[in-house]
Amino acid sequence: MRDLRARAAFFARLIWRIGGRAVAQIDRPSAVTKPAATSTTDFDAIIEALQSGELAVFAQLGPDFASSDDPQSGQPWLFYAVDLGNLASLKWFTAQNVALDGLDKDGRSVLQAAVERAAAVDEFDDTPEDPLPLITALLDAGAAINAASGQGLTPLHIAAALGLADVVQLLLARGADPSLRDEGFAQSTPRDFALQAGHQAVAALLERP
Repeated sequence: MRDLRARAAFFARLIWRIGGRAVAQIDRPSAVTKPAATSTTDFDAIIEALQSGELAVFAQLGPDFASSDDPQSGQPWLFYAVDLGNLASLKWFTAQNVALDGLDKDGRSVLQAAVERAAAVDEFDDTPEDPLPLITALLDAGAAINAASGQGLTPLHIAAALGLADVVQLLLARGADPSLRDEGFAQSTPRDFALQAGHQAVAALLERP
């Protein structure tokens, strides 16, 4: 029972840290330079195009679209592309040389968003593409593999906490640093996160040789 309570407390803290990212990101750079964004009336059409990979729609929106935000929410369109999980849409953005080194309105790095996307894929998902190519595409385009979120969490911390063994293996193979510690009170490594969440197999992947 004590172990169950400890694990529940850990997940409560993790949810707060992933969901409450905005507080800690005040001095961090934005993911985009905030050029003029599209009209809010285009939102549904843009989301549908991002989800389906209709690249012609993006070209019609003008040269600033790739690096602009949704004017209503302030969320960069790039992050919508990641969250919706369509590889063709994401590759369109990276081909426009958009900045990949900033955070979204919730304090996520673009790579963290892709890792969270990997955890969201299930039988209810409208976009059942393999999420690993999304992460690979971002890394190939230059996304910083050890970039910290507004809460000091690296993509490897997130993958370890969520028990995503395939994502952990990919990140490690591409150079993620398993020794980095988060900015919380305990200064935890990704392995610490995996252990606290009960993901023993993932923790084993993160053990030092």
